Amino acid sequence: MNGPTAWFSNMPLAKTLTMNLDVPEPWLVEPVVAIHDLDNIVLENLGDERTLGAVFELEALVLTGHCSEKNHEPPRGLQLLLGTKQRPHMVDTVVMANLGYWQLKASPGVWTLQLAPGRSADLYTLEGTHEGTEEGPKMKRIVIENLGVHLIHLNVVKKKGKEKEQILINADEIDDDGHSQEGKGGKQKGWNKGFLKWASGLIGGEEKQIDTNKHSPVQGLMGRHGETINIFSIASGHLYERFLKIMILSVLKETNRPVKFWFIKNYLSPQFKDVLPHMAREYGFEYELITYKWPSWLHKQTEKQRIIWAYKILFLDVIFPLSLKKVIFVDADQIVRADMGELYDMDVKGRPLAYTPFCDNNKEMDGYKFWKQCLVCGGFGQIPSNCCWRYTAGIL
Repeated sequence: MNGPTAWFSNMPLAKTLTMNLDVPEPWLVEPVVAIHDLDNIVLENLGDERTLGAVFELEALVLTGHCSEKNHEPPRGLQLLLGTKQRPHMVDTVVMANLGYWQLKASPGVWTLQLAPGRSADLYTLEGTHEGTEEGPKMKRIVIENLGVHLIHLNVVKKKGKEKEQILINADEIDDDGHSQEGKGGKQKGWNKGFLKWASGLIGGEEKQIDTNKHSPVQGLMGRHGETINIFSIASGHLYERFLKIMILSVLKETNRPVKFWFIKNYLSPQFKDVLPHMAREYGFEYELITYKWPSWLHKQTEKQRIIWAYKILFLDVIFPLSLKKVIFVDADQIVRADMGELYDMDVKGRPLAYTPFCDNNKEMDGYKFWKQCLVCGGFGQIPSNCCWRYTAGIL
């Protein structure tokens, strides 16, 4: 093997090890060739093999930035589109409340960043002037010419006459029936109606999201019909990938509706990614591989499993496309024995998350409840403990 090498002697033979790369912050790297399970390496099981090898690939760069509004809090929920002049909508995201942070996948080249059509573009404009008008520029030109860090500062302003309007409806404006309490004369707008209008503003548009990581089988395959059920799951390691296959088949067995699975690409093995297209054709389901880089400002976890678990809660509103309304999280080692369509259609009265209760009487499980420990500044505070194994999330 040519190039720089590193030699580690006296490695523990019986311990379970993990192989990972420490790469520059903007790099999204994934293994593309690996015979062994890189998450569960036991050197004494290699036998006569003296070398364990893997090939990693730089899949994409992470374009990150902060969005701010002068004299106001960051415009959380603001929708952003990244694309080219010919295809303005290739990837999308929303602005976080934390530091106005946003993140998008990109590669070297010339890109355009703009506000998404709908409520974002109706209320806001980019700061500056555009062709002598009072409105700001329609888009921001971004040039990525190297593999280093690309941090973009995006300043936005409210349009004239829209200064008092908000993109999101606050939780305290919702009554017990899930309706907005604002407005006079008894006029109320439903939480679901208002939010879905905001979240799905791009669905009826002409631009479609482009992603080479998604797969759609022939429509109507296996006689499935009705609204698609979206299922999200995370797996790492060969054992849990086998569990994941069983979970997929158990979901398909219990429903006649189309099903689309969403998987975190960062942690899937090359073998699983190779077999997934064949499995989708054989059993008639759709899938899409998604990814998100742990933000540099968020307290980093040292254990890989804790990072993986965090995807269940921390990044739910930013890892999926804007057009996705609802998704059900199912753990990879779960066996589904009922039609997931019943859970998918459940009315959660506009709430963003719906959990089953999590028991607190098993103290041995406390170490796995990462939300009770310090992630940013002492955990998530006094929130009810909930089950991370299966829940419904409205991507709003």
